[in-house]
Amino acid sequence: MIQRIIHKSNDNHDLILIFLGWGTDAQAISTLRYPGCDIMAVWDYRDPSFDTSHIQRYRNIYLFAWSMGVMMAERVLCGHPDIRPTLSIAVNGSPYPIDDLRGIPYAIFTGTLDGLDESSLQKFRRRMCRNKEEYAGYRDVQPDRPIDELRDELRILGMLAKENHTIHSTTLKWDRAIIAGNDRIFPADNLRRAWDTLSTRIRITEDGHLPDWQTIINQEIIDKDYVARKFMRSLPTYDNEAVAQKAIAGHLWDMWRNELACRSPQSIIEAGFGTGTMTRLYMSELKPSHLILWDLCPSDIEFTCTSVETLTGDAEEFMSRQPDTSVDAIVSASTIQWFNSPSGFISNAARALSSGGHLVISTFGERNMQELTQVTNLPLRYLTLNELVGLLPANMRLLAADQEDITLRFDSPKEVMRHLRATGVNGMRGTDTPLSRILSGYPRNHDGSVNLTYHPLYLIAEKT
Repeated sequence: MIQRIIHKSNDNHDLILIFLGWGTDAQAISTLRYPGCDIMAVWDYRDPSFDTSHIQRYRNIYLFAWSMGVMMAERVLCGHPDIRPTLSIAVNGSPYPIDDLRGIPYAIFTGTLDGLDESSLQKFRRRMCRNKEEYAGYRDVQPDRPIDELRDELRILGMLAKENHTIHSTTLKWDRAIIAGNDRIFPADNLRRAWDTLSTRIRITEDGHLPDWQTIINQEIIDKDYVARKFMRSLPTYDNEAVAQKAIAGHLWDMWRNELACRSPQSIIEAGFGTGTMTRLYMSELKPSHLILWDLCPSDIEFTCTSVETLTGDAEEFMSRQPDTSVDAIVSASTIQWFNSPSGFISNAARALSSGGHLVISTFGERNMQELTQVTNLPLRYLTLNELVGLLPANMRLLAADQEDITLRFDSPKEVMRHLRATGVNGMRGTDTPLSRILSGYPRNHDGSVNLTYHPLYLIAEKT
């Protein structure tokens, strides 16, 4: 494989690692940028070896794999289980890339390989693109690689695909699979079938096979610095405005208290404690000897317990470094939706909990802020309750789960936007929808008022 850093800064501690498709190179993504991240492109799979020394220094690795690159990323991580991406996104590809039901049908792949020449290569590249305009743009940056080289690469990929049916990686769990509804290389129905089989969350787009990388990166990676700035600005107004969040914290505490019986955890970690809404509830009754509070932008709160440790930073990163069986309870209210990999956080939390320890979580479901999703093009990152429960590892036993809708009413869409700013909830990048369109298109009630729906999910689980 060819591995090349296409953007680098000495100040960056995170890496976006992109496994490209067959017949490509890094030219088409040479202008790709994301705050705080170096970017590495991987292509040319004639030699399947991968040098991990280039990526060992990074704090977080955000893995994206496109087309045949999905299989190659799986092979690399299967061979290097020490590489643990913070986020893993498959784009218009399958772990079974040559498969009549879950990838490119065998006959089409064989025909492409047998008939490959300069003319058929350009036809293939046209089919990658959604329309003539996209193809014209791609031609300006398309790879200039010899046809014999591309033929050898495709032949080797065909051989590796046969092996992949038997060595499919269990090391890599994809967070999401993006499927282009207008893909003319990988049939969309086949991709749905492949990812449904693996119980991977799917996001459907209207694109063709060729990704819009900048849009995908902006939508899939959560910029924690950006989120922190939004919440920092909201600190003076948060407690007055966070009506839904206070109700959610109250319900989560009631559920947890019902499961505690006479037990009282001696050590508690709370991820995303904010202004202490949830913290004050459980600390009114529990008296842990050690309380650890994490947040991107913590507020100043005081509690009367033996030891309180407040850390400013990324809870996902902190949890990945938390020692095994080191804490009795891990709490997080209305926070993990801001994580790049909720599944990774829950897996690390299960590892860090002591035997009999409790995982206490609330997040948001697919109806959350449904009014806003009607007028923006932001992808839904929310889980269903079944999906949230499904993230529990085998060593966690579900104690309780619940969901509800909390509907707030406002006089106008402007008041909704003011409310979101006052609670820091608008800390999400990735939409190019103008504010004027959001205000004009926001659904209204008969009396002219508007609603904002919160859809909290609740989960209490115990380490067995």
